[in-house]
Amino acid sequence: MSRPRESAQRRDAPVLTERGGVRKAAILEAALRVIGDKGLAGLSMRAIATEAGLPLGALGYYFKTKDDLILEAFELHTRREADRVLAAFAGVENGDHADDIAEHLTAFIHHGLTEARTSLVAEYEFLIESTRRPDLARVSRAWRQALQIQVSHVASRLGSDDPETDSEIILSVIAGLEIDHLSTPLDPSTTQVIRTALRRTITRLGLRGNAARQ
Repeated sequence: MSRPRESAQRRDAPVLTERGGVRKAAILEAALRVIGDKGLAGLSMRAIATEAGLPLGALGYYFKTKDDLILEAFELHTRREADRVLAAFAGVENGDHADDIAEHLTAFIHHGLTEARTSLVAEYEFLIESTRRPDLARVSRAWRQALQIQVSHVASRLGSDDPETDSEIILSVIAGLEIDHLSTPLDPSTTQVIRTALRRTITRLGLRGNAARQ
């Protein structure tokens, strides 16, 4: 899947050794966990340092400001999420019918609401903040565009007569289901609601796997 372009190398960014790269990665990972647990409102350099197990002063070497750190953390998240979406759609084209396609997408949403829940919460924190910060908005738009292009390619191969519109519908339905169920327990009945909503969407769009069209 195409990935959103990373921000240009900052002129004052330090040249990192291998150890420095590991430290910077640990800081970004810690920031994502703190954002997922406490929100951007609860994010502080001290909280990140504590989560990363590093001295507070170390963060200033890698990130000039907290805003810079937030931007790079969002960029990291979008790259990872692009890979996760790609993996979710990788098996879709070989499905026989709407049930198979819906099952793949249900598994994607289920993973986001369970194993990757902290990351998903952080994602929506970033998206809300992007309404106030142009730099985050640029990352968000590039990421959304990359996702839409890739999903439209999949929709086309599934027989869509309007891949661009159908990709927008699919991504919007997935996002809506994530938001609707992010704060509620994910039990079998809820998972079935998600599966049914996806199956009805795929059916209405007339999408079918390769096996069903042969």
